[in-house]
Amino acid sequence: MNKLLKENKMSFKTKIAIFLLATLVTLTGFNLIASSSALDILKVGKRAGYDIIANVLADANPPADRT
Repeated sequence: MNKLLKENKMSFKTKIAIFLLATLVTLTGFNLIASSSALDILKVGKRAGYDIIANVLADANPPADRT
């Protein structure tokens, strides 16, 4: 019974190594998921947003001349 209750303690260096390895795997996996087609979609969306802003500003009434 006493053997079942005994904790297995991990050293701090081992915990840090596991954390760094998990971070590296996560970032690498995310970069593989973000393909070039996804980045192209983001660029098209950004360009469309700029076009919408330009159209709204072009249709806006210019400020009155205060001279």
